[in-house]
Amino acid sequence: MVRQTRTALQSALWALSLVSSLHAAQLSLSIQPVLGQRATHKAFAPLARYLGQLLGDPCHIITSPNFIVYWQNMGRQPGPTFVLDAAHFTDYRLQHLGYHLLVKEPGTVSYSLVVRGSEMVLGPSALVGLPVASLGIPSMGAALLNRMFPHPTRRPIVVGARDAAAEFRLLATHKVDAAMIPTPLVAQAMAQGADVSVVVTTPPIPNVALSVGPGWSAAQRAQMRRALVNAPASLFKAIGLQRFVVATPAEYRGQDHVLKSYWGY
Repeated sequence: MVRQTRTALQSALWALSLVSSLHAAQLSLSIQPVLGQRATHKAFAPLARYLGQLLGDPCHIITSPNFIVYWQNMGRQPGPTFVLDAAHFTDYRLQHLGYHLLVKEPGTVSYSLVVRGSEMVLGPSALVGLPVASLGIPSMGAALLNRMFPHPTRRPIVVGARDAAAEFRLLATHKVDAAMIPTPLVAQAMAQGADVSVVVTTPPIPNVALSVGPGWSAAQRAQMRRALVNAPASLFKAIGLQRFVVATPAEYRGQDHVLKSYWGY
């Protein structure tokens, strides 16, 4: 009982020192707008609660209506305390905004350019001038799609979609000729009988990562990192991630290059 009390007291003192060291600034968690704002808030509320409990202060969620607004707001100060981001945004924050990498979802992810299974498309060049669905610019899907077509006058017409499910619907209803979708979701859809075929798959990139903004010491970041790596399995089940593992900036270095063609880089 004494040991439990001491541990609880130490945790409370640590949380108090973290918050007080930042002048009790309001804690916030921002998530890239892969889902709609309401769905994003619902999906990641357990992570915000866990971070709030960890630090002894409420952590509120910041959402954006689309990726353009998300990108426009990225450089505004003060930025969010925590951000769960794709690789290119994570690296941009590390390189330009003073953020520090905490943890990542293990493994890598790639994107696949897919068409309806009944159609023969031998390569991306066959899609020049045609509508292709993707999450809005500059999401990772849109950025990788843009990289496939370096010539400014020989590109597809990118049709923004709210999420991957919307991309599949646009493709199935013949409103677009192709779609750029995360490969795991493509594989899942094909296993469930979706009539799609893969034109090309991108090289793998690091999975999503959680970073923290400026003002936190190396010791504080190490404590947060340990708490996140050792978070209960119920948390990851609730937010739809495998788990968190330790990550290094080197794993993400260079990923921001896909953003160089966008304004504000």
